[in-house]
Amino acid sequence: MSAEPIAIVGSGCRFPGAATSPSKLWELLREPRDLTKKIPTERFDPDGFYHPDGTHHGTTNVKYAYLLEEDHRHFDTQFFQTKPMEANSIDPQQRLLLETVYEAVEGAGLKLYDMQGTDTAVYVGVMGGDYNDLILKDLDSIPTYLSTGTARSILSNRISYFFDWHGPSMTIDTACSSSLVAVHQAVQALQSGNSRVAVAAGANLILGPENFIAESKLKMLSPNGRSRMWDVDADGYARGDGFAAVILKKLSDALKDGDDIECIIRGSGVNQDGRTKGITMPSSTSQAALIRQVYANSGLDVRRPSDRCQYFEAHGTGTPAGDPIEAAAISSTFFEADSKASEGNDTLFVGSIKTVIGHTEGTAGLAGLLKASLAMRHGLIPPNLHLNRLNPSVEPFYKHLEIPTTLTPWPAVPDGTPRRASINSFGFGGTNAHVIIESYLPAPEKDATEVNEALLAPFNFSAPSEGALRRSIAAYLDYIKATQGETKLRDLAYTLACRRSAFAFKTSVGAVSVDSLAANLTAKLEDSESIGVQSATNQSQILGVFTGQGAQWAGMGRDLILSSQLVSNTIDRLEGYLSELPPADRPTWSLRAELLADAASSRLGEATLAQPLCTVVQIVLVDLLRIAKVKLAGVVGHSSGEIAAALAKGIHGEAGAMMAVGTTAEDAQQLCSFPEFQGRLSVAAVNSGTSVTLSGNADAIDEAKLIFQDEEKFARILKVDKAYHSNHMNACTDSYISSLADAKIEVQHRPNTGTSWFSSVYGVPDEFDPKS
Repeated sequence: MSAEPIAIVGSGCRFPGAATSPSKLWELLREPRDLTKKIPTERFDPDGFYHPDGTHHGTTNVKYAYLLEEDHRHFDTQFFQTKPMEANSIDPQQRLLLETVYEAVEGAGLKLYDMQGTDTAVYVGVMGGDYNDLILKDLDSIPTYLSTGTARSILSNRISYFFDWHGPSMTIDTACSSSLVAVHQAVQALQSGNSRVAVAAGANLILGPENFIAESKLKMLSPNGRSRMWDVDADGYARGDGFAAVILKKLSDALKDGDDIECIIRGSGVNQDGRTKGITMPSSTSQAALIRQVYANSGLDVRRPSDRCQYFEAHGTGTPAGDPIEAAAISSTFFEADSKASEGNDTLFVGSIKTVIGHTEGTAGLAGLLKASLAMRHGLIPPNLHLNRLNPSVEPFYKHLEIPTTLTPWPAVPDGTPRRASINSFGFGGTNAHVIIESYLPAPEKDATEVNEALLAPFNFSAPSEGALRRSIAAYLDYIKATQGETKLRDLAYTLACRRSAFAFKTSVGAVSVDSLAANLTAKLEDSESIGVQSATNQSQILGVFTGQGAQWAGMGRDLILSSQLVSNTIDRLEGYLSELPPADRPTWSLRAELLADAASSRLGEATLAQPLCTVVQIVLVDLLRIAKVKLAGVVGHSSGEIAAALAKGIHGEAGAMMAVGTTAEDAQQLCSFPEFQGRLSVAAVNSGTSVTLSGNADAIDEAKLIFQDEEKFARILKVDKAYHSNHMNACTDSYISSLADAKIEVQHRPNTGTSWFSSVYGVPDEFDPKS
């Protein structure tokens, strides 16, 4: 039985050609261009180390490479909580990898604070360490943080350190197969249960001539700086910068978490060539054996056409020795001479991203995986570059293989069958890695047009600084304009609220259409005042206060009912709960009718209506806050408001769900103790240090009001018809308790632990007694 598939739920990258995100990488792959360039002197002087004979001592016969367009020296020390002096000692590979992993985490919709302290695993593939070589050229000026700044082990460890992840963390060097081996290790960590989330990444940055010189000696590099997979003119591989990261979860966990699944990893494996004619000489036999093993372990049969991949991302370095060996391995695996699978016109598309972005060495395997994943999602196979004429040494194995040189539709597959791709990656020391990925076929989505949650949720933006917030809003605005009205408001509001980390500088806008959202964002950017509000903490600390009676008014909730189908549905659902009450307690009036009533016909002053209607409106507001992902750190209810507060805490579900005086509690107690008020007037609630509620006989209330007016203190009669929180309630106590028992209200055993419920009677949190 094959192991559970692994879902790729997020990805990030930095590649030549300004491919600074997976979407930009896809744009490049769709319309590839020759990106090789002469190495700039900002890296090193290629002319100073050049000699046409690559074996000449201290020189290389290569001046060209595939390089990032971005300035690798830039780094946000404040965001990554690094002292500037330490940052100067940190290998740019570490710095760029931190950025890439963060973007992959953001792309996966994972929040930084939710991930802290988790068993998330990190596996990083790397081959070179040019920055360390550069620093060691001047032993008299070695910086304080050189050890932690350039050690390869820290490539993975710094990621775990910054994000506060406690799972396995290791850096892997198997040369060019490093990052795909990292993917395999991440898959193993998830399938074994060691981690719930895993990160696989790769890093490669060219800064010095040392590796050019060393590899030129072995004639591994292309003198013209181009990777020409399987071409007759292939003369070695061309080096390239590259960074990539993927976020992985078991498929079941990804589905449970509601993640966007880029593709699934059906299987992965690693093996070794062992002893060959030379340590750098690959083995076709070992490569083929690995492919067969991974397919078999995944429950697939390479001899069966329906089990084969439709696209094969080859290692494809463009070396005269390696190209025909890999072609032979692929052909013999899927199209054996005596196999029925080799009959007919079956064609397997084969390509390599190296012809577009160069050989990114330690990142090469992940680069190929990202290409294959993007191609599957878009249903298009990108073209290879630099194939003018097939290498005669490859021709014997090319009968059922085809390298696309134009953008090609992905081969059709039967309904219910996923698209499938294979990825090869080989280290020059003989460590081979292979991964099978498949498209994810989700269940049909429920029609979301019935409930337009986007109209209810705000569009929340946050960033670590005001400048970053402006840039973030500008980027979203550019995206909205570029998609020409295709933006889904509901999805965008959800992503911003639920799938992005919250930072100190925040702002929010509302919108009911894409045009209004664009206009509101433009207005934000044009505002000369501060664009956002800075909070003391990134975490929500909002207290929900729920009202009792006295604050109700005719028409409350009317606009929400009329404008929101979700609110309207909630009212109907709550109406249904009331209809299920015992006949003696069942209302003879309608929630909807009373909430829609005008001021002239409203009966909100009657207690039998005011209490349930106030509770209903607050239940609706709690629902809307939840949709907007506003988290209440604590709740407290005043009088009957404790019902809605308990709902927000999760103590019970929906189905279970006076005179204000401007004086101090001491003065009010003293007034109530006067002989003329004893037994007729009592303190019902202490609202604040200077506000209390008195309750009692109507004539006593009138007399007390006159006293306060003579003392020029604020006093107002509440719009209620019962003297709540006084001895007038004793008459209904027994019948009320009996009705509650008949309603069979159940207290939830697992209320929301993220919200504290404060008792308005005892003034302490979470002292909830369902019997009191």
